Amino acid sequence: MTQAALKTDFPQSNPRDLGRRGEDLATQFLIRYGMQVVARNARVPIGRTRSGARIHGEIDIVAFDGPTLTFVEVKTRAALEVAAPESAVTAGKQRRLRRAARRYRALIGPADAPYRFDVVTVAWPAASAPTIQLFKGYFHA
Repeated sequence: MTQAALKTDFPQSNPRDLGRRGEDLATQFLIRYGMQVVARNARVPIGRTRSGARIHGEIDIVAFDGPTLTFVEVKTRAALEVAAPESAVTAGKQRRLRRAARRYRALIGPADAPYRFDVVTVAWPAASAPTIQLFKGYFHA
């Protein structure tokens, strides 16, 4: 686990804005950590519904950590009283991310690169600087 605090303004609007700002901070953090970010909010088709409509999976950040292709899920929270942000990466969410990562590798590649799943948490209480944590290899393929 790697951790950092950044000085930025707290987003005071809606939860979606908080999540977007958290993803922005996570991206900056990963770049400073030495990763090469290649995609954000990557949407890939992962199947179809019974009626034939396409289902898409989304990967928050795709980056290379050296030769390793890294699929990063970002969780941002303004309050930590209920649960740690990483606890929101449930078994169901992990299953959906694995499926999206499989399709990403098949469609965009590189299919033969080693890969892993990381989680970045952004804890951003009001009137405080956010704290960012990186959990490398949070779950496995």
